[in-house]
Amino acid sequence: MPSFEKYLTEVDVNKQVAIPSDFVQYLPDYEGGRTITFPVHDVSGKCWESFGYYIRKGYDYPKPVFQRDWRKYVRDKRLRPGDKIIFRVERNGDNGAPIYTIAAQKKIELFGSTIWSSEF
Repeated sequence: MPSFEKYLTEVDVNKQVAIPSDFVQYLPDYEGGRTITFPVHDVSGKCWESFGYYIRKGYDYPKPVFQRDWRKYVRDKRLRPGDKIIFRVERNGDNGAPIYTIAAQKKIELFGSTIWSSEF
């Protein structure tokens, strides 16, 4: 099952999150020049209908980013820099269609130790 993990930066939580370029092959086909939206399910069962991605141009290499419902997800989960997301592509057992899922872990500093909370 394809997946990636990312520790969030200030830009990730305030604007859009860059995703690994090699992960684009697992997302819906990019048609160039516009944002592609698709549903993403979090581990609580909520469906984010308009998760979007596009590929930024004008760099040495194309940089894919999540946007649209990404910002709503960040606000809903109260994510901050240093928190972590885990994004997966699973397959529907009935027809093999992709199911996109996301989970968040919050970084908690407690008595000098770092612990990670599960999705909340």
